[in-house]
Amino acid sequence: MSIDPVQASTAGIERQTPEKKVPVALPPPVAASGNIPKTEIAPAQGASVPPLIPEHEVKVQLDSPTDDIIVYQVLDKQSGTLVLQVPSAEQLRGIHQSQELLQRIAARGKASTSGAASAPVVKGEGNNHGS
Repeated sequence: MSIDPVQASTAGIERQTPEKKVPVALPPPVAASGNIPKTEIAPAQGASVPPLIPEHEVKVQLDSPTDDIIVYQVLDKQSGTLVLQVPSAEQLRGIHQSQELLQRIAARGKASTSGAASAPVVKGEGNNHGS
């Protein structure tokens, strides 16, 4: 048995990679006459450059001690503001409302079954058991 090499196909979707733009340094200005002194620009020393990519902190916690809902929060390290929360506050409200509703339904079910157990059982006349 022989296996042929796979040939590269040009059909289909081709993705172009974005071209990287390289900053072009401007040439120093040339004085028209020799009377103008040259000025030099000294780079600032000790100046902190802000990071181009924002730094975030991830915080993981339980929604409440009684719930087993894990909440992930992404916070901006510099300002401390909330960038992203999973599940969102709106989703957490929906989860809590659903849980409360289910607890009410379960409580009604327990109340109705305990009431039915205390009710007297009425035997019918049609139960002859073969006699």
